[in-house]
Amino acid sequence: MLECSPAVLAGRVRECDRLLPRPGTVPVSGLPTTPWAEFCDPAGPWLPRCVEEWQERGGFRHRRAGLVLVAFRFGWLAACATVPEFHLGAPVPSLRDLRVAITAEGRLSALRPATSQPVTAQQWWQDLAEAFEPLTEALHALGGPPPESHEYWGNPVGSVGTVLWHLQRAGLPGDAIATARELLGATNREHLLDIAPDRDPWPRRTTCCQWWRAGGGYCDECVLWNSASRVSG
Repeated sequence: MLECSPAVLAGRVRECDRLLPRPGTVPVSGLPTTPWAEFCDPAGPWLPRCVEEWQERGGFRHRRAGLVLVAFRFGWLAACATVPEFHLGAPVPSLRDLRVAITAEGRLSALRPATSQPVTAQQWWQDLAEAFEPLTEALHALGGPPPESHEYWGNPVGSVGTVLWHLQRAGLPGDAIATARELLGATNREHLLDIAPDRDPWPRRTTCCQWWRAGGGYCDECVLWNSASRVSG
């Protein structure tokens, strides 16, 4: 844990707010918020519309892309909301009793965690996994892969490395790679994120978020880093 004064710690957390889509920084004025459990109801109004919004935005022919991208979006927002605090030694926002903000188009815009507390790596993962499981079950009910599929779980796990890589690049203190390894070990899904300290970027996902299918290019840490389509594109 990094030792510093409360004022310095608060300043570091604010810098994370500047770098990432975090709960307190995503504008949600006028947007409806709903409990996470209601969002994850496959028979409700929110999740099916969110899937369709991804399908429409990407122009996808295959419905799997929209389903997996919902998992990607939550995994990214959840990692952005929790990993910086864990890395810096601040109380970590809890994803229990979570509410989410949704745009008029149906996009999952922001997370609204209710509380924050100090946690271990194992507690952090348990909290995130308990929030993620209902989403994987609901996406499966809508026609997606089975709930345990790496196509879902690669998103929150892979996002851990991406968040910490961004913090490291911004010059925030602490050993980002050590934190990534600690959190990755707590997931028991180490095969979903490859960490190579001598590589830039050092984290690399081992699963695909599907966004490349929309013609939007590849993320720096994309699993397709050496694919024929990327090399020729």
